[in-house]
Amino acid sequence: MPSFEAALEAGCDGIELDVHLTQDGELVVHHDPTAVNDSGSVSIETTDWATLKQLRFQGTDGEYGIPHLDTVLRALSSRGLLNIEVKPAGKRADLVAEKICAAADKVRPRESVLISSFDLDILARVLRREKGLLLGYLFSSEAALNHLEDSEVVDTLVALHPRHDLVSEGFIKRARERGFDVHAWTVDDAAEARRLIALGVTSVITNRPDICGRVLYEGLPP
Repeated sequence: MPSFEAALEAGCDGIELDVHLTQDGELVVHHDPTAVNDSGSVSIETTDWATLKQLRFQGTDGEYGIPHLDTVLRALSSRGLLNIEVKPAGKRADLVAEKICAAADKVRPRESVLISSFDLDILARVLRREKGLLLGYLFSSEAALNHLEDSEVVDTLVALHPRHDLVSEGFIKRARERGFDVHAWTVDDAAEARRLIALGVTSVITNRPDICGRVLYEGLPP
């Protein structure tokens, strides 16, 4: 939560976060499938929420815990775009889709939440439940786009989320022709940020809003 607040205070237009399903069916915000602290590591999908919320981790600004998705949405709703990356859930994909749709339904305006995933099956299950949600496809290789063409979400998708080095002038042209926004990840280098901005990406996903913010506003009046 302190990182999300700091990003918005730094001028970011929104935040990107990752969600996993706990053993008892709760969506929690954490990047990795395991949570690691000084006491050891636990698998999120095999641990219940009551246990996970007791865990503490040491950060640069003190201790923090794993937040529930609902907590994050309540705190940050209407303060910018919420890009929620849904991690693959295997046999529990239907439950993940149900929980994501229920959580997103609490966010207003609806256009401020974007559901993204590397897993096209997850996106398809979300689409079947809630056709009004904005969807984005994450990928790290050009070959992954072949799977998109065969997916039921291809005509509903609003954004492509490529790894930053896959973005070229030709890629942007093809994306625009299809009506897709382009959100490139993860851009922490000033030179790469300049290249992507010049190409016309919709946004960059970054761990360094200080660097990307300076690049974005270079040459503009104060």
